[in-house]
This record gives sequence, C-alpha cells and structure tokens, in this order.
Amino acid sequence: MSKYLTVPYTRELLSAARDFDCGNLAISSFLRSDDAFLEMVGKTFVMLLDKKVIGYYNISTGHIEDGNEYRVGGSVYINFFAVDQSVQKHKVSNADADTQNISDLLLSDCLNRICDLRSSHIGFAFITLSSTQEGYHLYERNGFFPLEDDMKIAKNQGEKTCAPMYFPIDYE
Repeated sequence: MSKYLTVPYTRELLSAARDFDCGNLAISSFLRSDDAFLEMVGKTFVMLLDKKVIGYYNISTGHIEDGNEYRVGGSVYINFFAVDQSVQKHKVSNADADTQNISDLLLSDCLNRICDLRSSHIGFAFITLSSTQEGYHLYERNGFFPLEDDMKIAKNQGEKTCAPMYFPIDYE
C-alpha cells in the first residue's frame, strides 16, 4: 500500500491531475479549478499513484440543523470525494492481508485526517456530506447514515440531487 500516497494538493500537482476523470464532470472539474486551492472553500488532498492523481477529497466545516433550524452540532463537511475511473474497481491489500477498494482506502485516509483535526485542533460532533447516487454505497458501508427528514445540512447549488448523509463521531 505504500505506493498510494495522500498529500495536500498544491498547484505544483496540477499537471498530475490533468487527466483525472471520475465520471462526473462537475466533480472532476473541481480538481482543476482555482477553488480546489482556496482555503475558504476547503482543504483539498490528493491520492497519488506513480505521480498521477487517482483520487481526491476536499473538506471544510459545516453544521447540522433540525427542522426548526437550530444547530444540532458542528461538523466537518466533505465537499468533494472522487476516485479516477481507471481505478474505481481496483482492490488493494492492507496490513491485515484483507483487500479493499481504493475508494475505501481514500475514505479511510479522509476520516483519519478528520479525526486528527478533531483530537488536536477543533471540536465537532459529525462528519457530513452530500452523496451522489454512485457514491452512496461507499459511504453507507463505511458507517454513514442518511440524514433524517427533519434535519438538514447546507448544500451547494449543484448538490440538489445528492443525498445528505452523516457520520456521528461519538456514536455508541
């Protein structure tokens, strides 16, 4: 697994992302836009394989509101998460000799980074995202739940067809 390296995205890596295509034009295009580098939008991290970007995620802050628009808890929001089509069904072995999809490996990196932020920098209760239909099962098998009907998270305009999901950090 050491050949898969996840690092903060910098302009120096733009050429490595030139051919990135996850199958969703808006999500693929974000990686080549200036927004991918703007801290006010979020922080972008890329997974590299042989000096090529094969996956990425962008995280920022958010919150969950109930039906009365009261803040229920702070959250880290996964703005974007994608894996290149060329590796979407690829499996990798982990330290326990189990295999997992590259998408699960990248999501694990994302969740570990978020938990590190929580333990050392800022408090929050949830991880939230708006899942495309294609990504829904990835999040579901990794412990995310659909957001209840009486709750909501702020979404971008282009996410109207996405399903809001959450992961409770302190879930027992």
